Amino acid sequence: MKRIFPVGKRRALALFAMVAFGICALLITGCEKEKFWQIGSPAPEISVLDFNDKRVKLSHFRGKVVMLRFWATGCNGCIAGMPVMDGFSKKYQERDLAVLAINMGNPKQLVVAFVRDLHLSYPVLLDSALIAARKYGVSVSPTIFFIDRQGMARKVVVGEITQDLFEKTVGELL
Repeated sequence: MKRIFPVGKRRALALFAMVAFGICALLITGCEKEKFWQIGSPAPEISVLDFNDKRVKLSHFRGKVVMLRFWATGCNGCIAGMPVMDGFSKKYQERDLAVLAINMGNPKQLVVAFVRDLHLSYPVLLDSALIAARKYGVSVSPTIFFIDRQGMARKVVVGEITQDLFEKTVGELL
């Protein structure tokens, strides 16, 4: 009797089942591509931690214009821009602008040390697992997102923002 499966019937069936399972898994997960937001669409909800390990959600700021600034401690421009953002925050906070700095992936102790001496008036939040950064498709720091009062994404700026561009963007949204 000639063998159809040279490695043994049970082994061949097990191998076939594993390959079939792998192909099915690839097909199922391949169809679930992550959908990145677009300008004019709702900004993705994020939930990050503050320095007291309290959850802060983007939806907590609904009704305000929100500026999300993703940054990292290894980015000198990010650090230098933080006091500038503080000035923007102070200038517009009474007009319902919320400035949120979201650190990408650095340990809490390192971020706290960086921020301590800056005396910032806006929240600095922690995205240690980069979940929020992935939801927003951030690959460069700093990256800044502007979200309107209804929670719609309105503008993205990769790199530092000039005062003129900031004033123009915020002026249009407030």
